[in-house]
Amino acid sequence: MTKPTIHSPKANTLSRAMHKALFGTAALALLALAQPVFAQDASQTDASKDASSQKAKTLQSVTVTAEKKSESELNVPISMTVVEAATMLNTGMSQLDDYYAKVPGLSVNDRGSGRSTLVLRGISAGSEDNPTVGISIDDAPFGSSTTDYSISDIDPFDIDHIEVLRGPQGTLYGASSMGGLIKFVMAEPDTDSVHGHVQSDVSSTDHGGMGYAMRASLNIPLRADMAVRVSAFDRQDAGYVDDPLQNKHNVNSGDGKGGRLSYLWNVSDAFTIHASAMAQNTHTDSSARVDMEENSYTPVYGPYEHARLPGTDMSDTKIRMYTVQMDGKLGWADLTSVSSYNQYSLVGPQDVSGTFGGIANMIYGIPGLGVKIVNDNDTGKFSQELRLSSPDDGRQLSWLAGGFFTREHTTGFQQVLAVNGTTGGDEGLGSMYDGTSPSTFKELAAFGNVTYRFTDAFDVQLGGRFSSVDQHFSSALSGPLNGGDSSTSDTASDHNWTYSFSPRYHISNDVMTYFRVATGYRAGGANSLLLMDEGKFPSQYKSDNLTSYEWGIKGDFADHTLTLSGALFYIDWTNIQLSEISQDSGNTYFVNAGSAKSQGAELSLSWRPVRGLSIVANTAYTDAVLTKDTPDGTYGKSGDRLPYSPKWSGNLAADYTFPLGSGWDGNVGGGVTYMGNRESNFTASAEAQRFELRSYTTGELHAGVQSNDWNVSLYVKNLTDTRGYLSATPQNNTTGVSSYGLLLIQPRTIGVSATYNF
Repeated sequence: MTKPTIHSPKANTLSRAMHKALFGTAALALLALAQPVFAQDASQTDASKDASSQKAKTLQSVTVTAEKKSESELNVPISMTVVEAATMLNTGMSQLDDYYAKVPGLSVNDRGSGRSTLVLRGISAGSEDNPTVGISIDDAPFGSSTTDYSISDIDPFDIDHIEVLRGPQGTLYGASSMGGLIKFVMAEPDTDSVHGHVQSDVSSTDHGGMGYAMRASLNIPLRADMAVRVSAFDRQDAGYVDDPLQNKHNVNSGDGKGGRLSYLWNVSDAFTIHASAMAQNTHTDSSARVDMEENSYTPVYGPYEHARLPGTDMSDTKIRMYTVQMDGKLGWADLTSVSSYNQYSLVGPQDVSGTFGGIANMIYGIPGLGVKIVNDNDTGKFSQELRLSSPDDGRQLSWLAGGFFTREHTTGFQQVLAVNGTTGGDEGLGSMYDGTSPSTFKELAAFGNVTYRFTDAFDVQLGGRFSSVDQHFSSALSGPLNGGDSSTSDTASDHNWTYSFSPRYHISNDVMTYFRVATGYRAGGANSLLLMDEGKFPSQYKSDNLTSYEWGIKGDFADHTLTLSGALFYIDWTNIQLSEISQDSGNTYFVNAGSAKSQGAELSLSWRPVRGLSIVANTAYTDAVLTKDTPDGTYGKSGDRLPYSPKWSGNLAADYTFPLGSGWDGNVGGGVTYMGNRESNFTASAEAQRFELRSYTTGELHAGVQSNDWNVSLYVKNLTDTRGYLSATPQNNTTGVSSYGLLLIQPRTIGVSATYNF
């Protein structure tokens, strides 16, 4: 018998004829391959700027804040990719799953019911451990350091660009960024003029329904030194998965809405205040998982179908973010203060009838019962960062020093209910299990770096961070599955040093090479166990650590018509946090054990052979494997690949912008994206095989016209209607897996996006 997995708080469709006609028109109109999403694409058009100036744009003009200062991406000694939000909006890419495959080395393990885990450079040991990829909105950290889900989506309605930083970023960004960091850089107010935009998007998805989105923003100068920016969006996501047992179509449809208010006050030439408030709510009726037979691609029902207990597999998420940033120039140094509070809430009930249906029958003596787990997680996080940095004036010795404090409170609640197996309705049987697990996480850190310029061409940067972590855990468990009532309470503390060392050499004004050694860590946690497991397993698990070695080169060549960025890396990961399953009770718990390595290469190239034409290629090779066998409870042998790590991934894209006259430009483009095969999570025993997710290739096309005021684009995503799968989740957590749920990528989608700028 098994027990519930208890762990630490972690439409309307177009007619077929219209659809085919729309696709036929798109196929005739589009002449080349899909608009690239990367900032390295020199011809990308910012809808709010003059199109002709954008055609001359080069990668060197892309300004990033990866090192907490504004600088050219080509000057940052970190392997990174920049995703332009304007490009996403013009090609219908409004969700993480739309663009993650186009970022080399990034993958996602979506476990359904709103829970997803991001993976960079293969640094992941499973789906329920603490996050290894950090999330930052501007300079404020977002989300919990100790829960098993990562933020899945922020709509690009008010994003300027997204910076994906590979490798450990612990020195500047702290815990949970050992694999890397995704930084959302938001659009900010300006005092120049009243301006804004309105954007509308309508799309139709094969095998599914219609989607739409409305977005708007408005910038208002209040006076010469003060401005506000307000934006809002409302989005409906098309469904494309059916549930034959419920006789429902497009059950994975969803919606999202939200807004953001930002404020700028240039108090003086030396002092500026930025403040913002963001809110976003999203809902999905069900996941995009389709049911497959065990370790095969044979559908249990149909290729676009799954069966779930009514009232499960849905998710509701809520994001709230409040930030105040103050910047002051003291003459001898620049002072920055970033204060933030954010909240991330997730409600996601799951169908666990396959695991607990037999147990429910034994407890209540009623055959045919369904069983669901109600998951309700809420994290509130306050953070304060204060830093001083030397003026950016080209001095020989530059420095940055800062302090950081965060306090986050997470409450995890799980309830196991036996319900009507057909309707999902309450049978009045009461709860089989209730578990509430509140926890508090506090981190106090001091960090800094110094850069010494030996010559105009050569400098060395040395950084360090000391973090002190204190945690408090408690749990209150009850119900027949727990064998009665029980409660636990515990505390833990940990201290971590991280460092980075980066020599950098400018071969010329346009070409830079670097070497980087960096370390990272993530916090440990507590095991909240059922009563019968008390004393059998460790009550806590510690932080794990890694060391990364990276060599890279970045530069412009051939009179700035060719831009290249490449990196080689090797990562040594020790004391890995592993989720294990008790062979006695079926509970999940965590230990520190095993080691792994990740090594590989990344290459990005942008070529502008003639005015208006750009060709972009990105690829990543990642060999991420265990270097030591895992202990009993998690079956993994030395040499086994880490979960959800493709050896090869990449994309090739082309885009051509040409004048039409009277202030209008035309644009055509397209692209091909490849995602290599991946392995699912480690299993609980040698008898349970890992699911191998096969590789897939997708294509995108777009064509449109644009002027200073308008941008209209017709796009096709997943041109060949490829059935690609992002992740695989067994229908229970025991060795007797009967089927898997595979997360399906969005089928072919045709849409039109129109933006009006004023």
